[in-house]
Amino acid sequence: MNIMTNIQRVKRQRGQALAEMGLVVLLFVVLTLGIIDFGRMLMVLNVITHATRDGARIAALTNNDLWSGTSLPGAAGSTVQTRVRDQIATVMPQSDADAFTVTVSKTNTGSPSGEEAQVTVQGAVPFIFNFPGVWGGSVTVTRIATYRFEG
Repeated sequence: MNIMTNIQRVKRQRGQALAEMGLVVLLFVVLTLGIIDFGRMLMVLNVITHATRDGARIAALTNNDLWSGTSLPGAAGSTVQTRVRDQIATVMPQSDADAFTVTVSKTNTGSPSGEEAQVTVQGAVPFIFNFPGVWGGSVTVTRIATYRFEG
């Protein structure tokens, strides 16, 4: 009888160990996916910031005759927008990058140093993994870069 009691106890302990292992593995997987998603999000945000700066630099180097008031119309404005979206597309699908709004404008600061070109980029960066109730969806991003005109 003593042997049977020991066998039943061992079977119960195996079941308990299996249940605990299942919970630990699930927690570990969710934690790992969260770290991957967060790291990717930081990388994408960094690329968007640099793309915005590059766009503002291009706008600041654009000849003043191409500006129409405070906006950069036509091919010059389209070039800045395309350049910014193409850089964003290096880290996310082109369709997501094309959904970003890129605004190119010029401001007069009233200072002796003159005018500034400003590029504003707005859009949403989706998460890779979507766990309802934990995390998921997308993060709204707005980046603004300003450069003084050369010359």
